[in-house]
Amino acid sequence: MHAEFTIEKVIPQEFRFGVFGGLKTTFPAWIRFSNARKLDERETGGHGMAIKLMQVEGEKLLAGQEHEQTQDFLLLDSPTFFVKNAIESAEFDAARLQSTFSRRPSLAQLVLIRRYLYKHPRELWRLFRIEHNRSSNPLETCYWSGTPYKLGTGAVKYMVEPRSGGLPIVAAKSPDQLHDAMKLNLQTRAADFDFYVQPQSDATKEPVEDATRRWKTSRLKVATIHIPQQSFDSSAQKEFCENLSFNPWHSLSDHRPLGSLNRLRKATYVALSDFRHKENHKPSIEPTPETMRSDTKPAA
Repeated sequence: MHAEFTIEKVIPQEFRFGVFGGLKTTFPAWIRFSNARKLDERETGGHGMAIKLMQVEGEKLLAGQEHEQTQDFLLLDSPTFFVKNAIESAEFDAARLQSTFSRRPSLAQLVLIRRYLYKHPRELWRLFRIEHNRSSNPLETCYWSGTPYKLGTGAVKYMVEPRSGGLPIVAAKSPDQLHDAMKLNLQTRAADFDFYVQPQSDATKEPVEDATRRWKTSRLKVATIHIPQQSFDSSAQKEFCENLSFNPWHSLSDHRPLGSLNRLRKATYVALSDFRHKENHKPSIEPTPETMRSDTKPAA
């Protein structure tokens, strides 16, 4: 869905970098809401919010897209991730893949999985909690970056919080109930979010290399997201959404992703995007504001 990302007029000097420190104050944007893993929206699980700003000048970090004029922010409806770093993530994926590719795991596979479960009980408890996240309307849900990002001379995490717009809008239970709730919502009223940064105050208590730690410093609002009333589920717009890619490394250097998990995501997201576009026989193209013009954007 299309949106506007408006920077706050007054931001402390230490945070006035990247999109928060330029002369431009409002960016057109595309936002994609998603399920993290499960297709049936009646089930619990993680939910994502991906934001792509346009008209963002400056060289980007991702190879081959240095001169694109977009900036991505990726968030999840959990303030922390379930693994600390890239090493734990690799161990988790190895154990998961051993059980995924065999309906009847061998004794060796079962030993590997059980050894992993025994070694990482806290990690699995965190994953269990994320897998039981429940959302009745993505436009009324809070989201966090989970992993940290550079901003100025320090590190921050991002948070997005919905503004109350009246009575909650909930759709009837169905495999598409979150989609239906957003559709009902945007037929009757706009949706607004506050975008915050949460700075790191203590590198020991809030380490960059531990995504399971929740930072407890005060947050600071730096922008407002406005999603106007709209229709977003035409076949043309669904296809546009399917072919849009988001990557935390599609970013200005002022918002550089930090930590080994983010470094792992860089390669993973590029590989997944390349695979998806190849399978769909579609080029990977960053959108421009022209995409949002009434005569060129996907039909409502």
